[in-house]
Amino acid sequence: MNRLLPYPKSIRDKDVPLPFAGCHAIKCPPGWENAAQPLADLGENFGGWTAFIERDESLEVEAYRLKVENAKIVIRAGSPRAAFYACQTLLQRWDGTALPLFEVEDAPGMAWRGVVEGFYGVPWSHKARLQMLDYMGQVKMNLFLYAPKDDPYHRELWREPYPEEEAARLQEVIERAQTNFIEFGFCISPGLSMVYSNPDEFRKLTAKIEAVQAMGVHCFGLLVDDIPEELQHDADKAVYHSLAHAHADLGNRLNEWLKQKDPEGWLILCPTFYHNLGEPPYVKELGEKTHADISIMWTGKKVVSRTITEGDCRLFSEAIRRKPFVWDNYPVNDYETSRLLLAPITGRDEAALQALEALVVNPMNQAEASKIGIGTFADLLWNARDYNPERSWRAAIRSFVGNEACEAFLEFCKENVWTRHWTNEPPAVARAIEEWQTLGDTDALQSELERLIRVAATTRLKIKNVALMEEIEPWLSKMEQISEAGLEVLEKIESDSLDYKRLERIIETLKSNEAIVCGGWIERWLTEVASEA
Repeated sequence: MNRLLPYPKSIRDKDVPLPFAGCHAIKCPPGWENAAQPLADLGENFGGWTAFIERDESLEVEAYRLKVENAKIVIRAGSPRAAFYACQTLLQRWDGTALPLFEVEDAPGMAWRGVVEGFYGVPWSHKARLQMLDYMGQVKMNLFLYAPKDDPYHRELWREPYPEEEAARLQEVIERAQTNFIEFGFCISPGLSMVYSNPDEFRKLTAKIEAVQAMGVHCFGLLVDDIPEELQHDADKAVYHSLAHAHADLGNRLNEWLKQKDPEGWLILCPTFYHNLGEPPYVKELGEKTHADISIMWTGKKVVSRTITEGDCRLFSEAIRRKPFVWDNYPVNDYETSRLLLAPITGRDEAALQALEALVVNPMNQAEASKIGIGTFADLLWNARDYNPERSWRAAIRSFVGNEACEAFLEFCKENVWTRHWTNEPPAVARAIEEWQTLGDTDALQSELERLIRVAATTRLKIKNVALMEEIEPWLSKMEQISEAGLEVLEKIESDSLDYKRLERIIETLKSNEAIVCGGWIERWLTEVASEA
C-alpha cells in the first residue's frame, strides 16, 4: 500500500519489516537537530535502533540518500532541509509498529514548490494555517506565500501596521514555517489605492515590510493583481506613461531597498495582467523594465488554466525575459464556492515544469480538503517524470485521513471534481439518468442513488478528521438529500403517483443548501421531472 508522498526518484525495497518504535540514539552534525526532529519526536526507544545523519557535499541542496538496515538508519543529505525530507520519507514507510528494509535516492525536480494562501473569502483560521505548514513539511514543499485577499492589513489597510495580537499570530506562523524548512513569503497588495509616485506612500510600504522583515522573513510579494488596468491618480499620470512603467518602477525601488536591508531578500511581483501568453504590451514592458532578479507571477493563459504547456511557458517567458513564477489556480474555489475540487492535478508535465522558476498552489477556503490537491501537486513537482495521478490521488487522501478511511473518502472525492473551469468525465449518476431517460429503465439510477447514500454514510463513519468533516458537511448533507429525493421520485413514478407540487417543494428545500455534488446532475434531473407537470 503506497504511503509515499511525494514518490521518490529511486526506491529499492527489500520488503522485510522489522519492529520499530523509535531510536535510542540519533547522531547528526551540530546545528542539524531540527532536521532530525521528526524522528526524535517518536521518543527514545531502547530496541537497538540508531540513526546516523551525515552531510554529503556531493549531493545537491535538497537531495538525500536514505538506507534502512537491520536496526540502523543512515541518512546522507545535501543540507538540513534534505535530511528533514529523508526523515519524512522514513516516517511514511513506518506503519506504527514496523519499518521495512529499503533504500532511497531522492531529490526534487523543481526548486521552489509551495502554497499561496491567495483566495477571496474568509481566510484560514490560525490553527488551520499552522496545520497546513506541518502538512507542507510532510510532503516536502518549501515555500508558503501569505496573501489572503480578505485580510484587511494585506490589501485595503496595507499602510497600517498589524495590531499586536495579529502580529503575534503572524510571528507564530513564520516560526512554524521555519520549523518545517519552509520559506515564508509575506505578500502585500497596495494597488487599489497607492499613489506610486508619492515618496511618502513608498515609505509606508517599506515600513510595513520592515516590520515583517524583523520577524525573520526574507521573501516578499508585491501583488498588483485585480486592480484597475489604467493609472488612477493624476500624480502618477504626470510621472509614468503607463501602468507597467509605474509597476516596474515601484518593483525596482522596493527590490533595491530590500536588497540593501537583506542581501538574501527575494521580491516576487504579481502583475495586473497575469493570465495571457505574453501578448499584452503591459507584460512586455514590465519584463523589459524590471530588474532581472525580480520574480514575475503568472497563472497560465487563463485565470484558471486547465493545462499549462511548455509552449505556453516559453511564450510568457520570452515576454517577461525570465522564467515564470506560476500562481496555479487549482484547487481554489472562490469563484464557485458551491463546489469542492477534490481531483488530482493534471495538465502540467515535466517539460512545462522545467520551464518555470517556481509553482505555488492557490487552494480552497476549505484548508483540510485542499490537502488532496496540494498533496498531488507536491508529488508532481517533486517527481514529474513518474507522476501517476491515480496513485498520487490515493496517497494524498491517505496522507491525512488514514488507511481505513482512504477508499471511502476516495468515493466521495470522485463526486466532487467538476467546475465550469475544471471539467472531467460525467459522473456515473449522469449515465444512469441518461439510461432512464432513453430506455425507461430505473434499475441503474436507483442503484446509483443508493450507492451515493452509502458513500455519504461511510464517509461519516470512517473519517476521524474533525476539521475535514466540518468543512465537507454541506456536501455530505446535499449528497444524502438529493439521493433520497431521487429515490422518492423513482418510486412515485413507478407507482404512477408522483405529486408534482411536493416535488417542487422538495426542490425549493434543496436550494437552501448551495453545495453542489455529482456536478449538479441530480438537481437538474429533478427539475426536468418537475417541469413535466
